[in-house]
Amino acid sequence: MIEAHVRGHRARDEEDGSAESSWFWQLDSRVKIVGTFGLVVVASLITRPEIVLVALAAAVAIAAISRVFPKRLLVAYAAAFPFIAFASVSVFLFSGWERGFTMLARTSSCVILLLVLALGTETFDLFSGLRRLRVPGLITTLLMLTFRFLLLLSDELERMKISRKARGFSGGRSLLDRNALRVISFTAGMVLVRASARADRVYEGLKCKAFERDMKPWRSTSVGAVDVVFLASFAIIAGLLAFGQYGALS
Repeated sequence: MIEAHVRGHRARDEEDGSAESSWFWQLDSRVKIVGTFGLVVVASLITRPEIVLVALAAAVAIAAISRVFPKRLLVAYAAAFPFIAFASVSVFLFSGWERGFTMLARTSSCVILLLVLALGTETFDLFSGLRRLRVPGLITTLLMLTFRFLLLLSDELERMKISRKARGFSGGRSLLDRNALRVISFTAGMVLVRASARADRVYEGLKCKAFERDMKPWRSTSVGAVDVVFLASFAIIAGLLAFGQYGALS
């Protein structure tokens, strides 16, 4: 899926079906960014436990009806959950179980919404949408090049793993196995060296294509009726959450 993003093609998932079948995927990237980040900001400011649960339920409902890679969404959330749990346990130890649970639910709702945005938007469309929203070109270009370099790191790491297996390395006997630690450290160093060399070649290729300091947005879309409905729906949800939090306090 990630390699398809980098090549500019839309990713397809054999288990979950084509991403293009999701209505969320078809939306204008600018609308998705504004709507999602607006709702995330409101959800992050909520403190009342019952309203936080409503925000979490809304995030889960949005993830369900978006039909955006449900298995990948669960895997990504599972990867982020230890960090969410650590923050929630810290709050629980110092402020009690109610605030700890509120932190868990509030953070989970924000993470789920951001994961839906990330999995339901082609990477280059996401960067292009940020640029068309007047995010400085230097920031979007750095994000794009960083994303590309992370993929190079991942690719080189997979190659080095195959190379180690071909030479009979199957892992250390324990965490204190000196030989295994030496092999892993050498692998990490070689991955950085080889990925850096490939990044240099990528940059030389960009310069051959007249790249200077900035990547211009090359994709243009128009906001349609479905996009307006989506943005209005997210605005209504955010408004109701804000009213539930601050309206009841006034």
